[in-house]
Amino acid sequence: MNDLMQQIFSLVCGQNPAHTWAPGGELLPFCQRCTGFYVGAALALILLLRFRPIPNARYCWLHVLLVLMMAPFGFHLVSQDAVLRTLSGQWFGFGVVGLLWLLPGEKIFAKSKPIPRSRKVHILLAVTSLVLVPAAARWGGAAAHAVLPWFALAGLVAIAGLVLSNAAVFLAGVFAWLRRRIGPATP
Repeated sequence: MNDLMQQIFSLVCGQNPAHTWAPGGELLPFCQRCTGFYVGAALALILLLRFRPIPNARYCWLHVLLVLMMAPFGFHLVSQDAVLRTLSGQWFGFGVVGLLWLLPGEKIFAKSKPIPRSRKVHILLAVTSLVLVPAAARWGGAAAHAVLPWFALAGLVAIAGLVLSNAAVFLAGVFAWLRRRIGPATP
């Protein structure tokens, strides 16, 4: 199974062994930043599905900021260690999923009510994950080596699913616009 994960993540990660966690003495199939990005994406989607935050202006700006924060880290303008690479990946994963969630999330939960007082719990769990993911990667041993790749794969699938969902919502909007412009089809 490790070879399959290695092959899957070779498509989306440079897999630099010098920048890869090795819980339990065995390298993960993705680098430290991708650990944060994909595991963070999976956790972000779980939190969004559970708490359904209202995407107001503050929500949007926060997620844009999380995405933009990757620039100094991704371009190596900031000195980084393993933990900071993982954290910056998590911030980016939260930001990307939060923004990709806007269109499909609105369609899925258009008629549902947000969970009362969920914002504080949502933020608390997100901040807690910022501690738990690097800690698990560093000290989690064989258990972390068994669990983190599956969370990362879930994050990869979540991002792909959100991209496809956004494309579907966009195309549905384009077709609806075209139907209005062209008018009903005549036989």
